[in-house]
Amino acid sequence: MRRMIGYLKAIESMAVLRLDSMRWHRQLGRLRQSASPRARGKILFCDVVGSYAVSKAQSLYAVALRQLGYDSVVLLDRPNAVIERNYRSAGVTEFYYLENLSPDPETRRGRAETLLSEYDDLNDLLSLEIDGVRVGRNVLSKTVRQFRVGRLDNGDAAHRAAVADYLCQSLAAAEGARSMMKEGPFKAAFFCERGYTPAGEVFDVCTLAGADAIQWVAAPMDGTHLFKRYRTANRAMHPLSLSDQSWRAASGMPWRAQQDEQLLDQLRSHYQSGAWYNRQQLQTGKRIKTVSEVHRELGLDPAKKTAVIFCHILYDATFFYGTSLFPDYQSWLVETVRCAIANPSLNWVIKAHPVNVWRSRMDGVAVEPLELNVLQAAFGGLPDHVRFMAADTPINTYSLFEVADFGLTVRGTIGLELPCFGIPVVTAGTGRYSGRGFTIDPDTPQAYRALLAGLQERERLDEATVNRARRYAHATLRWRPMPLTSMEFQFGLKSRTLKSNVWLSPACPPDLTTAPDIWRMASWAVEGDEEDLLAPGADRFVAPRVAEEDDPSVFASDIREGRSE
Repeated sequence: MRRMIGYLKAIESMAVLRLDSMRWHRQLGRLRQSASPRARGKILFCDVVGSYAVSKAQSLYAVALRQLGYDSVVLLDRPNAVIERNYRSAGVTEFYYLENLSPDPETRRGRAETLLSEYDDLNDLLSLEIDGVRVGRNVLSKTVRQFRVGRLDNGDAAHRAAVADYLCQSLAAAEGARSMMKEGPFKAAFFCERGYTPAGEVFDVCTLAGADAIQWVAAPMDGTHLFKRYRTANRAMHPLSLSDQSWRAASGMPWRAQQDEQLLDQLRSHYQSGAWYNRQQLQTGKRIKTVSEVHRELGLDPAKKTAVIFCHILYDATFFYGTSLFPDYQSWLVETVRCAIANPSLNWVIKAHPVNVWRSRMDGVAVEPLELNVLQAAFGGLPDHVRFMAADTPINTYSLFEVADFGLTVRGTIGLELPCFGIPVVTAGTGRYSGRGFTIDPDTPQAYRALLAGLQERERLDEATVNRARRYAHATLRWRPMPLTSMEFQFGLKSRTLKSNVWLSPACPPDLTTAPDIWRMASWAVEGDEEDLLAPGADRFVAPRVAEEDDPSVFASDIREGRSE
């Protein structure tokens, strides 16, 4: 009976995907018929994860790029009829498969075991690079994600076996990607996922071969995407970060009180409405509470200043970006709490990341208080001046903006938010916004510990520092996200088969050369060299023609109305 139920579910899933693909094929029909110039080159789309929604979005990008004279090639892990149908609907006919480019990862078993034998601790594998490919961080990222742990156990046979398997895959993926690049060249390579094995290896090989690696991801606000161009020099940067060019423009743009009001209102409204990463439902069921309510519910001493430790998900994208003072997010958390325990002059709040709830639901497992388990293993109980705030707390995160006197993170988004309110943030890693002049960035673990020992003596940020933070946040949150007008992403679908999906928007024009979002992205991808794709209206501040008397408030209406100059 159980086998029959599984068989029927598989048939149902295939039917749902086939019907959805047929509808997508019809939607793209008018776009496929648009005239295309003589081919000028090739674009690679890396889809080794085989995400259904990603394949639909990238197939639409392929249509626009074809209209600019670039044929598209798709890289999959192995043949996938469902995913390929979506790309073929956009006129894509050429596919590469990693399993064919570098067959049988098991043939690398001997080399993988030899490499592992050089490391006494699996976690030390992080530094391993082979011919410029960051094999170690890709493999460790994949392994901690699989086991949903913050740090690998060197004595755990399952952990060691998984690392060995992924190392074989990593070596094979790098070899296959190099083989593929010899058949290029590719003008650019598009990635949605680019950190886990095998996508991370393909990403590195592309940048090393001189192809622009373009990552696109959903932005914090619904209905917007981020696009960032990577080369070897910036490949460790977070997609939400600002390039040096964008930061110079933000630092020098005219700034008035109106920008302050707009930015702070935007940050407040995102938490109040739940629009901040709404697809992950971070604030669902949570309420913004008063300072006295938070003090009472968390048991904080109102006479003391309060430092909030904003935890990362310990096993998600742990090693993707920048460099860190501590080996991993778990080590950072343990060392930070150790400092907190030793400093009773402050209230300390350990805030588990709310996305743990959504991530557990997507993984199909119960919510596990991983951070609390780690801390209990390290310290047993916590003293009264150190409090734990669970991921499913009813307290909306914005409540802490009124409570916190200090924030601590490795590289989380909170580091560009809290300084906008004058609240100092201590970072423990690079790759996002560190070094831009509005966060406290100790450069060694020793300096970090010393800073936390006397953190209560620190004052609120001065006006100049707050202004830098607000300029950075303004450019990050208002210039970088590209409003989507040609497609609609749907998240949290109740279908067993499709948890997310993509459709053409009713506003999508029959010729993508008039689409303000897709066409702008495609033109930037193959005709420009800027690291950041900026939304319509933002580039007026980056271009050298900007006059001092230009009114920066125009940008807000440009975004709302989708205008481009």
